Amino acid sequence: MNIHLTTERKWSGRYAGVLVFEGETQPFSGAGQMVEEQFTGRFRETAVLIKGKSRMIFAGLGKRSEFEPDRVRIAVARLVRRAGELGVEELGIYMPADRKPGVRDFVAPVVEGAILSTYRFLQFRELRADDTRPPKVLSLIFKSERDLTDIQPLVLDAERRARAVCFVRDLVNEPAGNKPPLNLAGRMKNLLSGDRVNLKVLERAELEKMGMGGIIGVGQGSHNPPCLVHITYKTRTKARKRVIFVGKGITFDSGGLSLKTSQQMETMKDDMAGAATVFGIFLYLKDVDLPVEVHGLVPLAENLPGGGAQKPGDVIRHFNGKTVEVMNTDAEGRLILADALAYGATLKPDLMIDMATLTGACVVALGNEMSGLLGTDRRTIAQLIALGKEQGEFFWELPLFERYRAHMKSNVAHLKNIGRPQNAGTIIGGLFLSEFVPNEIRWVHIDIAGTAFTSDGWEYCPPGATGVPLRTMLALLASGVR
Repeated sequence: MNIHLTTERKWSGRYAGVLVFEGETQPFSGAGQMVEEQFTGRFRETAVLIKGKSRMIFAGLGKRSEFEPDRVRIAVARLVRRAGELGVEELGIYMPADRKPGVRDFVAPVVEGAILSTYRFLQFRELRADDTRPPKVLSLIFKSERDLTDIQPLVLDAERRARAVCFVRDLVNEPAGNKPPLNLAGRMKNLLSGDRVNLKVLERAELEKMGMGGIIGVGQGSHNPPCLVHITYKTRTKARKRVIFVGKGITFDSGGLSLKTSQQMETMKDDMAGAATVFGIFLYLKDVDLPVEVHGLVPLAENLPGGGAQKPGDVIRHFNGKTVEVMNTDAEGRLILADALAYGATLKPDLMIDMATLTGACVVALGNEMSGLLGTDRRTIAQLIALGKEQGEFFWELPLFERYRAHMKSNVAHLKNIGRPQNAGTIIGGLFLSEFVPNEIRWVHIDIAGTAFTSDGWEYCPPGATGVPLRTMLALLASGVR
């Protein structure tokens, strides 16, 4: 979808969309008379008004007092869907003038709602006859020429964010056979490297020298060797903060010798969603200038039950010297993250955030639309919850309950990689990772096991990868790391 900016005076299209607050009889300027009485502007309500040769598509935002940016994304997604059902190729959307919430509150969510709702993964097929074809062009209709000048940077930035989300979705939706670790790392190096973004790939021989037993152990059951990707973004000015994002990159997870069921494996191409999010962050960063130094650490491996696979009872040694007894090879994500976190700590960050499809227990606790947060930095956790609500990405904090740390006690190593069966799995996962982050480093762990992939589809996300939590991570960088 191409985004164009125009004014009411210049707009001559046939189909226009209008966002309406509940109970307000006059929509945004330029829309003309209100649609018939049965349309009240309730949230998620839509209606079409045919007047001569023109068509007006209305979408409700609910009560003005309950305004949230994500309601705009959802309403626009519904506008676009109705337009697609009508066979519209170009849709205009009237932008609000000088009222609160004003035009600057609407621009980004309008653009994001339109682009994200029209995303389709079409690498291996064409649109079918029964597929709704969304408009090819979205024109944002403003009151005056002055608005266009002021708003253009916001539109471009919103497009950049939305395209980055689509990029993450593509990576996660891609079949596992197309993205083995070194292949994926090489593609990202070609794509992301530039003036301010540097990407290096640490392969197995170097990982062995560094003592990264977690990454090596998880990947040794596959003929596709593991690696660690280190990406660096340098700002043009003096960096105010140094932030590290770590993303779990299991490009396929069979469970290893602790084998998953065939049904559980069906979507395990998504077990690198954390890694894809980190790559998406740098796709966005390569074209912007922010006063922060950003590092990305992405351990990549396939967890397969080949002849060399690690076995339950094996003991591995991590980058920081801690040893772990591997009691379940399907609790592998924490093993590769442990090495990356311990390595990241040596870079002395002001903040370190890891993202991982880590535990099914998080899905049980929070469902498929809320990610779990654990960590030592309560201030950033609160900030992420607030930013996430604005972005339509929802988070809830779970405790790092110290009494459960004893559940990981091993008789032969420093730790076991699991706790008691079916007992506080998400908290145990967070506690395990905390063993590899020094106390002085601010750290947050995000469990996206339920939110990285949707079987049913959401308002502006078709079935498949969601891109969560990329937009919240970009909002964090934009708002300033505290």
